[in-house]
Amino acid sequence: MFKSSLQLRLILSSLIWMIASLVLTGVLIVSLFQGHIEKRFDGQLNDHLEELVAASEISPNGQLDLTWSPSDPRFNRPHSGWYWEILENGSVIHQSNSLLMATVFPMGQQTDRFFQTNGPSGEEIRLYSRQIAFPRSADRFVFIVAGPVSDMEDDIHTFSGNIILVLSVLSCVLLSMIVLQIKYGLLPLKRLTQSLSQIRSGDLEKMPTDFPLEVQPLATELNTLLEYNFTLLERARTQVGNLAHSLKSPIAVLMNEAKDVPGEKGILIRQHLNNATDSITRYLNKARIAGSSRLLGTKTDLGDVAADIKFSLDKLFDQSRLEISLSGMEGLMVRADPQDMEELFGNLMENACKWAKNQIAISGSSQAGQVLIQIEDDGPGVPLEHMNDLVKRGLRLDETKPGTGLGLHIASEIAELYGGQLDFFTSPLGGLGIKLTLPQVL
Repeated sequence: MFKSSLQLRLILSSLIWMIASLVLTGVLIVSLFQGHIEKRFDGQLNDHLEELVAASEISPNGQLDLTWSPSDPRFNRPHSGWYWEILENGSVIHQSNSLLMATVFPMGQQTDRFFQTNGPSGEEIRLYSRQIAFPRSADRFVFIVAGPVSDMEDDIHTFSGNIILVLSVLSCVLLSMIVLQIKYGLLPLKRLTQSLSQIRSGDLEKMPTDFPLEVQPLATELNTLLEYNFTLLERARTQVGNLAHSLKSPIAVLMNEAKDVPGEKGILIRQHLNNATDSITRYLNKARIAGSSRLLGTKTDLGDVAADIKFSLDKLFDQSRLEISLSGMEGLMVRADPQDMEELFGNLMENACKWAKNQIAISGSSQAGQVLIQIEDDGPGVPLEHMNDLVKRGLRLDETKPGTGLGLHIASEIAELYGGQLDFFTSPLGGLGIKLTLPQVL
């Protein structure tokens, strides 16, 4: 399915690139947001540390005192994850109420940097420490502020969820646009297929010339191919006709001379010359029919053909008071040359007229892309064991009726060349029934 559908291949390939691009975009946006959150979090820790430094002063006895405590209430909630403390010579001299006498600064840790460690309750926290020297104190003090990493992670997770939701909606919108774009982009190819179908059915003679720039060369090449095919076919049919006509003249001379040849030798010569003439005519017609059956754009309304032949047969068999009825023949279209269909129907309907007593019924229908024609008469009929012999060349089951025995044979050949067939059955009218099947023009 993936290989056979150009539309599916384009949609799937576009979907893969779209998903890869959106995933990469999502990862990049989340990464940038994470960096922004960390920077903002570190700025918040720095602000709290600056507040501690501003609240600190050295007393006359050289001790560090705080004139006020940081205003953030999270520093007063036990084990809230937000902590601060001040160290002097490695010992804690001041700390937030949230620490409950614990400490968060690891021993031997370098100062003036951001790092992450575990808090008193085992939660992951981010610390910022700075070493501060005051003018009236010989000691250096280490100020530490810490906040919970979970605060950053919660913001990042919330943002990531929103990004996934937005990108999912965006992917659905983009997929719909991609499908519409591909369908719109492939419309010329669909129109190209429809134009070829119309040419094959006879509704168009050649491909249109208003295709997009990328498709028009293909349409032009198809028109060139159609013209070449038609020219080649006409040339072949002309050559066959010329060959047949070039042989007819010598054979006619031989036939004329053979009239004076007496005895069995003359009869044999004339018989073979007649067979040769008949073969030339038959194969010439067969070549013409075969060419027409493969020629694009040919189509025939069988209803019109049957009506024309009925009109002629009504005049021909008027004295016999023969009734020919047509039903269901309107609009039955086949892809065939009109002359071939006239010869086919003419042979079948004339054969029925020869044998019918009073009535011939011709009915038509279409089913599953096939045209079904039934020609029935009320004549003597044909025994079941001889029905398969009706299409044999030159066979006549009853010599009392005029004819050559070629009509049903020619009709069968024409039907087969157009992809159809003839079948025989006993008609409810009492005579012979002929069922003709041909491909229908849809």
